[in-house]
Amino acid sequence: MRRRRTNRGEHGSTSSLELMALTPMLALGVLFILWAGRSARAELVTSLAAQEAAVAAALCCNDGPTNGPSDGESGESTRSELRRELMAEAVLGARSGLDYLCLGDPRPAPGRAGFVTATAADLTAGQSTTGTAQQVLVVTTHVTCQTDGATAPVRGLFGTRTLHGHGAHVAVLTQVPTPDGKTPDNPDGKTPDDEGEAS
Repeated sequence: MRRRRTNRGEHGSTSSLELMALTPMLALGVLFILWAGRSARAELVTSLAAQEAAVAAALCCNDGPTNGPSDGESGESTRSELRRELMAEAVLGARSGLDYLCLGDPRPAPGRAGFVTATAADLTAGQSTTGTAQQVLVVTTHVTCQTDGATAPVRGLFGTRTLHGHGAHVAVLTQVPTPDGKTPDNPDGKTPDDEGEAS
């Protein structure tokens, strides 16, 4: 009888010691799962924010076609680029989740001065499917977010990850003629009827 009681007591104390040893490991495992989930969420939020910023930057500042410096419109082109950059920053700043998932504010990708890159290509009336002169504007955004999974109150326990979000949007701009009827494809403002009367 005494041996059985002793064995039961030893068995109970062994179970308690095992539980005490496993508790920190279980807590660490739960924190690691939380860190991995939050890091994945940060990656998704960064990608979505970059796409939203690209759409906003492409649509915000297109009062008319973007003319390059060769057309003598470098000042207007620079203002459009600045407005696109400000719009992208505003969208990224308003995106919920980036404020606590990212360490600090989202930043442009390494080697880039800003978030937005815009490239324009002119299409003549013959190249366009609508029969009118158009301009294709491709706006891309590159966003970098450094996160540690936001596993408070033990932030920094599992290290940090650097996430890169990329977004792109294509806008097709119709080159609307000025009041005198001039467009980049028709600098004289002549219509087909005018050409017929002249001949």
